[in-house]
Amino acid sequence: MIEQREQALAVPPPLPCEERHYPATYWARLWGFSRKTVREWFRDEYGPGILRQPNIGRRFKRDYTTIMISATAAARVYAKRTARELIH
Repeated sequence: MIEQREQALAVPPPLPCEERHYPATYWARLWGFSRKTVREWFRDEYGPGILRQPNIGRRFKRDYTTIMISATAAARVYAKRTARELIH
C-alpha cells in the first residue's frame, strides 16, 4: 500500500520539449571549461535535449549554428566525459 502511494506521488520526468535549454556558454561557465571546448563536445551529439538552429545564407558574414542544451543532454555528455576510461 505504501509503495502504491509513493508511485502515485512520483512526478514523471519532463519531456525533452518541456525542459529548459541553455546555451553552451552556460555549461562552459558551470563546468569551468571554455565555450569552444563545450561546443566541441556537443558538435557530434544528437538526440533529445539538443536544439540546433543553423544561421546560414547571411551576406558578408560567416554562417554559424546556435546550440541549446537541456540539463538531461548535458548530464548524458558529462557522464561520457567523466567515464573512468577517459580519466588518467
